[in-house]
Amino acid sequence: MKQIQTVLFIAYLCLMLIILGGTIFSVLVEYPNWFANIPVSLEATRSFYKVLHPGYFFQIFGPLTVLSGIGFVIVGWRISAARKLVAVSVVLFVAIELLTFFYIYPRLNILFVNDLGTQSIDALKLTAKQFTIADNIRTVLCLAANAFAIAALFKFFKHRYATVSS
Repeated sequence: MKQIQTVLFIAYLCLMLIILGGTIFSVLVEYPNWFANIPVSLEATRSFYKVLHPGYFFQIFGPLTVLSGIGFVIVGWRISAARKLVAVSVVLFVAIELLTFFYIYPRLNILFVNDLGTQSIDALKLTAKQFTIADNIRTVLCLAANAFAIAALFKFFKHRYATVSS
């Protein structure tokens, strides 16, 4: 059981850090290019993402992260301090997913799926601003979720080493 707990915890922590890295990359590198000169920059972005887009990365790693976190909460039930911190982290991550699904995806559809000719430039700029604000919230939530996961790391290994030496 200890090995399963360790594998699920480390998987969760690694996945959280990977998501955080992807998020920071998107915020610092991709999004400024997306919105640099609307609508021209949106057209360039649409042309660039013909095969895959960043959503594919997050749509794969997001569910894996949630599943590994929930898995750890279940199998690590007796590691109370780490379990509680991971549970808070998972709840924050689920909030990120809900924000993404219900608020951010509709704006991404306006910016990258719908015909740009049907939207005024002002409407596109407003949508980009709404996306950016929501994404900033999502990034802060991701940082907080990672902070809880890292705090859980210390509790997890403190418990693990206390159990081993006893």
